[in-house]
Amino acid sequence: MKDETTYGLNPEQLARLLAIGLETTERQEKADAGETPAQALQDMLASALPLDREMPDSIPAVLKRPCDELRAAPRQPLRDLLLDPTIALPVIETLKDYSKALVRHHATEVNQAAATAMYYAAIANALAFHDQKITQHSYHRLHEAYAELESRPWIPPELKDLFRRAREVCGQRRRKPGSRGGP
Repeated sequence: MKDETTYGLNPEQLARLLAIGLETTERQEKADAGETPAQALQDMLASALPLDREMPDSIPAVLKRPCDELRAAPRQPLRDLLLDPTIALPVIETLKDYSKALVRHHATEVNQAAATAMYYAAIANALAFHDQKITQHSYHRLHEAYAELESRPWIPPELKDLFRRAREVCGQRRRKPGSRGGP
């Protein structure tokens, strides 16, 4: 008789599945226990580049694509990648897309707020370090968003500095004649 209780998973796959379930449960318990946006953002920023397709919040799982551009990215916490001026623009664009998907994916407002901050941090990296706008948002809208994020007490100082730099770029671009970043 064939044992159907493990659905054909080998011991390593079963252990990974159980770990995912435990991690998801712990994350939900933290959210239910009153996790703040600051804590959620710190947790997200401290996590290493999540590439394991088996994890429900991994970049390939959330974006539903291989994300090969991330394979060469340094294995650093997301904070370090978002604040690094030398990280390749395709990596930053993928982190932006991932953060945007997380905003939709997370059920709690706390996690949505943290993912939103990461989304704008990726856009800020592209503006401040690559002089590229990687979003459809106008420069005017981005300028307002960065001012709002800078005013939030739960945003860490290093992100506030990145947001300030991006806001300056947006301010310059929206005043330029012929700039397509109008109101």
